[in-house]
Amino acid sequence: MKVFAHRGFSHKHPEMTQIAYQAAIEAGVDGFECDVRLTKDKEIMCFHDSDTKRITGKRKLVSRVSAQELIRDANTMGLEELLLMAIEAKKDLLIESKHPVLSSGEIEYRTMDLINKYKQEIDRAGIEVVVISFSFWAVRRVEKSDAKCAKVIRYGISALFARYEYVAIKITTLKRYPFLINLMRAKRIYVWTVNSKEDLRWLKKREIYGVITDRPKRALKILKN
Repeated sequence: MKVFAHRGFSHKHPEMTQIAYQAAIEAGVDGFECDVRLTKDKEIMCFHDSDTKRITGKRKLVSRVSAQELIRDANTMGLEELLLMAIEAKKDLLIESKHPVLSSGEIEYRTMDLINKYKQEIDRAGIEVVVISFSFWAVRRVEKSDAKCAKVIRYGISALFARYEYVAIKITTLKRYPFLINLMRAKRIYVWTVNSKEDLRWLKKREIYGVITDRPKRALKILKN
């Protein structure tokens, strides 16, 4: 079972910052997870929320600020920088595209362009880059490019109709309906966001491909031993 650092080692460090991902590398994770949004100048930045209020205390829409403003105010990083970091450290990368957004599918198209730009380096590093999203249309766009993608699922009812090769499902949903592991018939299941010892031990007994966690050291200790 692979361990993915959710927004980096976000239990101890500011989420989706270089220090958070460096700490995840040092912890020995198998991969990273990040969220991406487009800025006003169409740069792909690692940022979860639609605005900066939670991170900076000041409400600014990510889509209305430049990449440099976001780096300055939120100390975040661009997807290209994180991808290069993953390549160098030989870590898999899960990229979640956020929706709904006014730019529609542009985030997926630009993300795929970036992945294709570094395709040879990704292959040489032996790592895997997977685009994930709650959005049905986002997943369809990535599927059409023949890239690896996963549908993110929050509720059990969504899982009942899920017919995707890769899925990422919420831990509370999976624990409530464990039969979904077989019902979905997915080749690969990622589970998010798994932090408690109880949940990690519960998953260790299941056929799960990857765990996305804020606490990678704890996850590695429980799942790899």
